Amino acid sequence: MNERIGDFRELSRGGARVSLVFYSGGFPVRWSQCSATAEYFAEYFADVHARAGADESARNDFSGTLSYIVNELVENAVKFSRGDSVEVTVSIEGDELVALVTNQILAVTVDGLVEKFSGLVAGDPQDLLIARVEANAVNPDSAVSGLGFLTMMADYGATLGWFFAPVEDNPRNVLLKTMARLQMRNQ
Repeated sequence: MNERIGDFRELSRGGARVSLVFYSGGFPVRWSQCSATAEYFAEYFADVHARAGADESARNDFSGTLSYIVNELVENAVKFSRGDSVEVTVSIEGDELVALVTNQILAVTVDGLVEKFSGLVAGDPQDLLIARVEANAVNPDSAVSGLGFLTMMADYGATLGWFFAPVEDNPRNVLLKTMARLQMRNQ
């Protein structure tokens, strides 16, 4: 089972790239590490963006956008990860900034996620966001809202993609790669 949803493309070999891997052996990954990780990537790539000619306002907007996107991706991975690591990679590919988070999830959750992610990329992000906010207002205890993904698409113009693959040494788990692509020229 190898399944792609949305705009998932493997990273190319070129361009600036930074990766960070959290290994859970011996200590749990804390929520505060998610935001610190997002801030690191945001500041690093905002400087790259600024060197490409962005003014200070555009640099700050870009940094805030990237921080939000990476934080959402990392928080989801940390929250649902069932493997021994979470890998975060941010890369520049042409005029796109690509954030990729890789982790393992329970295989029994895949069908539900495939349905959910397929629905996220099939509809209009703004309409889906409004509908999700309204549904959450009616049921504030909803645990799987997708608001973060919808906000990335509707408010920041990101395209999202997912890739599921088997984990050879652990059939109870599935490898999940979650990708957000952001046009740099619009930032």
